[in-house]
Formats: sequence, C-alpha cells, structure tokens
Amino acid sequence: MFGVGGGFVIVPALVLFSGMEMHHAVATSLLVIFLVSISGVGFYIFSGGSLSLVVTALFILGGFIGMNLGSNVSKKLSGPNLQRVFASAIIAVAIFVITRQL
Repeated sequence: MFGVGGGFVIVPALVLFSGMEMHHAVATSLLVIFLVSISGVGFYIFSGGSLSLVVTALFILGGFIGMNLGSNVSKKLSGPNLQRVFASAIIAVAIFVITRQL
C-alpha cells in the first residue's frame, strides 16, 4: 500500500476522503515513498547487503531530474488538469499490465 505502486491508491484516497488538494496529495505520496525507500535501503545495508555506487548514483541523479521536471510541470497544471494527467497515467499502466498478461 505504501510502496511505489501504492501512490496509485494513496493519491486518489487522499483527494477523495480527506479533501486534500491534488498537488498536496501527490507530494504526500512521494514523501511516503521516499521514507519507505530509505528505510528499505537502510535495512538492506544493515543486514549486510551492499550497493553498487554507480547504480546508486544513477538512481539519485534520475530522482533529482525527475523531481525537478515533475515540480516544474505540476506548477503549470491546475488541480483538475493534474488529476487528468494522473488518471491518464493510471490508465496507461493498467493497459500495459493487461497487455503483458495476454
């Protein structure tokens, strides 16, 4: 529910049930994903796992690039338009998953 895929459930739930603004719901979901990810990586390292520094650096770089792009795009979109983009992304993922199963 609170991992990367959980955003597809959490964001609509925050908007519908708490009356939260779409921009705040997305930001809240991303914060939860960040915290869950950090705890997972921390536990993995604490358990003796090792991470490739190159792969880690690429994920961090991609995260910052995506964060900046997403922030700039969301500032230009109104709440209802952001909801449409979010719904379109959910539909696209659903279609992808369904076609992969066939």
